[in-house]
Amino acid sequence: MGNLLIALPHLRTMLSAHPDALLVTDARYQALVAQSLPGEKRFLFYPEQALSSTRPLWQRIRHYLGFVRAMRRFRADICVDIEGEQKSATLSRLSGAATRIGPPRRHGHWFYNKSLEPDWQGHRWHSYASLSQPAAPAPAHYLPLAECPDSNARIRALQQMHADETCLILHVGATKTYKMWHAEQFASLCQHARRAGLTPILIGAGHKDRVQIARVQSFLCKPVLDLCDQLNLAELIALLQNSRAYVGNDSGPMHLAAACGIPTVGLFGPTNDDLWHPLSPRARVLRWQPCAAECERSSCARDSYPCLQRITVDQVMDTLSSLGAPVGMHSTAPRRAGEKLA
Repeated sequence: MGNLLIALPHLRTMLSAHPDALLVTDARYQALVAQSLPGEKRFLFYPEQALSSTRPLWQRIRHYLGFVRAMRRFRADICVDIEGEQKSATLSRLSGAATRIGPPRRHGHWFYNKSLEPDWQGHRWHSYASLSQPAAPAPAHYLPLAECPDSNARIRALQQMHADETCLILHVGATKTYKMWHAEQFASLCQHARRAGLTPILIGAGHKDRVQIARVQSFLCKPVLDLCDQLNLAELIALLQNSRAYVGNDSGPMHLAAACGIPTVGLFGPTNDDLWHPLSPRARVLRWQPCAAECERSSCARDSYPCLQRITVDQVMDTLSSLGAPVGMHSTAPRRAGEKLA
């Protein structure tokens, strides 16, 4: 999701420059594309969920071949793959386009007949710009997200007990363990947020997020509202648009919150924030210290990722305040080890 949000300005520019273009993207993000490109109809959605390994093989084959047939019926002359992953590279090869443009990759000649070297010196937005035909003009930015009235109504119903309160959205999970701030720290943040007049709300989707949310809740005497697996993408966008601030690990929802224009704090560990920081003046990246030269994302030379895990709750609250989030006075009283949070 984060990659798509970063790439969308370039995709819109290419659609504008080429009246006969077609945008191919994952069906899971259909609502995101629709709200970023209102009125646009030139889409073909890849059926990712229909191709899940939990489905019968014959169904997956039928969905995949149906998608490939629909893509080839478009009869593209040029295919531009700005992502360059295995899946998109394969689709580029299957598109039937005479000219296939993409980034250098292993066995790239099987997929593309024109390779362009991305700009890896700055943000991922600039590497996408290197491949786009043409690219969006600088500076790097997200596209604004239109509101969805139906989703707003659903969010109001879910928040009925908190409708008049100031909501702080928290995404405590991540795709990788090394991206996750400790659950106890998130629980402490919930406590501080409540004292500051904010109502913390947990979001997420899937098993990893559910497990991490359960850990956070285990440190709290009073549970936090948990909307994990209860929102579709349009409803998540509506929730963020109607909230006052966001805190989360390096993940797609972090970019989505920043694209919604609310104060956003991204908690970074060994991930390169020069490449992945959120593209909003109301967003900040927090890291306790730079990683050691010998550190790798999946192997910490200093043990236990202090770059991420030593970020303090007070740093997060102070950063929210500096971004204009409505944060009042918050307690900094020490807590005894093992004590449950209110």
